[in-house]
Amino acid sequence: LPPPPSPPPPPSHAPPAAPPPSPPAPPPPSPPPSAPPTPCGCDADAPWDPPGGAGAAQGACRTADGGFGNYTEYRGYGNLTECKALCCDTPGCVAIEFTADSGKCEIHTDNVTRTEDVSGYDHNCYVPPPPCPPPPSPPPPSPPPSPPP
Repeated sequence: LPPPPSPPPPPSHAPPAAPPPSPPAPPPPSPPPSAPPTPCGCDADAPWDPPGGAGAAQGACRTADGGFGNYTEYRGYGNLTECKALCCDTPGCVAIEFTADSGKCEIHTDNVTRTEDVSGYDHNCYVPPPPCPPPPSPPPPSPPPSPPP
């Protein structure tokens, strides 16, 4: 004889099974890479450009009218960084002219706008980066809370 049929399972009062969990949300996109900060302020270790910006021709410092302008000449400077540091320490310095073979460092105090090639000499004119902008102002203080009525 065949075995008797199994009784049906008892009715379940359990809630239906929860759906499987959703996969985690993808992370937010990364911000685009920012450009390196533009150098600002007088820093002897930072790159300085010739008048006219990066890529402009090197040469002796000249004012808009082609003159030398006002400058003070110093001798015995071993490298460009030392000459730049002297400019940073000199109020009113707007440019330097450094000649490596003689160790000459000129500190210019008149606006230098261009360079001039001087045949037979290795003059290099540089202007310091512009001053850094002031830091943002702090927000104004919040007014005190009003007293209850």
